[in-house]
Amino acid sequence: MAPDTFELNYSKLRAYLDCPYLYRYTYVQGRYAPHSPWSSLGQTVHRALARWHANGGDLSDLIAYYDEFWQAKGYATPGETLEFYEKGRDIMERWWTMAQEKPQRALYFEKVFIFEFNGWRIRGTVDRIDRLPDGTHEVIDYKLGFDERPPGPLEEDLQLALYAIGVREGLGLKVSAVSKFYLSRMEKVTAAYDGSRDAAVLALVKGTGEKILAGVCDRKGRCPSCPIRDLCPESEARSGTAV
Repeated sequence: MAPDTFELNYSKLRAYLDCPYLYRYTYVQGRYAPHSPWSSLGQTVHRALARWHANGGDLSDLIAYYDEFWQAKGYATPGETLEFYEKGRDIMERWWTMAQEKPQRALYFEKVFIFEFNGWRIRGTVDRIDRLPDGTHEVIDYKLGFDERPPGPLEEDLQLALYAIGVREGLGLKVSAVSKFYLSRMEKVTAAYDGSRDAAVLALVKGTGEKILAGVCDRKGRCPSCPIRDLCPESEARSGTAV
């Protein structure tokens, strides 16, 4: 049994809820989906912003962190690499401008929480936590936001709900708002948080964890959109033979 069997995080829960075979491939077999341009850019941008907020500096420092963390993985051609590099650099420059015009009230960036629940250790890393004027807190998750599809209601977002519980239980902070910040368009979408879904979220965590422990693989997810569709032996959407 893996040493972290009883530790859950949102990524593990999301993988299992999307498809038990995706979870098994990633967290049991220790294999991972290949990088895509979006995943590489997302990691680069998150890490650069976290370093800049930790160390401070001017725009040149932020760009230097971006270059330091740049991941040239998952790009099909040099042209695509350059295209995505410029997308990320534009985010850095616009973030810097916004930060100068609107001073931030952040309490934490890249803050880790851990809490125990029903024999499980729940862990997560929140992109940002702001202290609000009334003394409560706002949990903020960064997204690249290039996808133009409208997001689902924040009140139903599992990740934000789990993070709000984690901030309360693991850090002792009262949360009254949850937000997604779309970096590509410097837009924040916010919803009130009152804890009314906490019991349902934790019940989902408990039920999913129990299925994970039991090794239940009783269904498949959406194979055509799965990041391992060409690698998973259970896939119904393989485009060729995986190497």
